[in-house]
Amino acid sequence: MSARVCPCALGAALLTLTVVGPGPAQTAGPSPTPDHMPKPGMTAPEMAGRAADRFPQPVRAGDLPGRFLLQPEESQPVLGRVTGLVRRDDGDAALIVRLDGVLGLNRLGLQPAAWSGVESRLVAVPVEAVALLGEYVALMGLTPEHLRALPTVVAGSAAAIPPDETLRIGIVRPFH
Repeated sequence: MSARVCPCALGAALLTLTVVGPGPAQTAGPSPTPDHMPKPGMTAPEMAGRAADRFPQPVRAGDLPGRFLLQPEESQPVLGRVTGLVRRDDGDAALIVRLDGVLGLNRLGLQPAAWSGVESRLVAVPVEAVALLGEYVALMGLTPEHLRALPTVVAGSAAAIPPDETLRIGIVRPFH
């Protein structure tokens, strides 16, 4: 026995779909901040706790200089370039990052830079505030504003980490 569908019911269903149409795909309001984005005002212990959750991998210190430091968002703006690693006063490691201004774009391979100063300057970024993203380093524990607010570091003012020393740095998946 086959079931018959009343043509009136079929017409009513089609009319309803036509009048109502598809619903909205997104809710109104700003999107929530993804978990990988840095939270404003993070303390050093909070950064260290989040860094431990990023599956720290052994990395030779000599493999990091020359890598671009990227902002953790889909467009991945270049924030600077790693120039070396040093030991901070507390014994922890920090990456020395060159923030190139408007006149230093050629050092970044003509890629856009997020720092709008005129000349380049060096800052020390704690290892806990970064993660590896393939051939790049991603800024994970600081916002770009906090990065730009870091004090300028004088070259040679801290003990350099030898290139053969192994550090543990977390990894992160792509942001898109």
